[in-house]
Amino acid sequence: MRYALSIAVALAAFATPAHAQELSGFRIEARGGWEQLGGKASIPNPDYDEDDEDSGPEFLKASDKDGSIGYGVELGYDVQMDGGFVIGGYAGAELSDSRMCVELIEDDLSCTKLKRTFTVGARAGLPIGETALIYVKGGYSHGKLSTVYDPDLTDNDDEEPGDIFEFSKNRSGFHAGGGVQLGLTESIYAKLEYVYTKYGSGSYRIGDDEEDPALKVRSDRHQLSAGIGLRF
Repeated sequence: MRYALSIAVALAAFATPAHAQELSGFRIEARGGWEQLGGKASIPNPDYDEDDEDSGPEFLKASDKDGSIGYGVELGYDVQMDGGFVIGGYAGAELSDSRMCVELIEDDLSCTKLKRTFTVGARAGLPIGETALIYVKGGYSHGKLSTVYDPDLTDNDDEEPGDIFEFSKNRSGFHAGGGVQLGLTESIYAKLEYVYTKYGSGSYRIGDDEEDPALKVRSDRHQLSAGIGLRF
């Protein structure tokens, strides 16, 4: 239902008759849409023996992806150059509910959830006629991700269940994408945009000792969103 609503909003916006739009000045927009969080996790193989070929790989790895709804706001400033070319900068904030879970060792579970992302970047675009702008964008992303690792799911109902490790970490990365912007009035516009974000990796010690194994998680995101903005 939520996915259908997002698609309906985007189609309704782009079905509205277009108007010539002002492309210079400050702008603020709200947006939302579909996103897919992907991730790869790895942990040292407890049975690994470099002298035993049958002990398996040195690191156990798994990957997963999850789709959900994301939403946020963006504030920017654009300048239309001589010849029509548009350049600008922006800053944004987004909230998410995406989560990916993987099993690495039998009966364990590692889950990573994306909570929020701050972005700062630049964009450049070319007007198409008097009503549309096609553009590319890219910049810095700062994401807050939480990871929960349960080494043994089978003991969760025991009187004395084992430890569950929880981590929250900010990760720096980058984003890149592009989209199309359509003028609804002289100052109001709609947009449809795709962005890829790479959050980098996080390393989490499973225990208090330096010799305890480290869980490593890498995350990225594909995002397709629609937005409504105001130029002022």
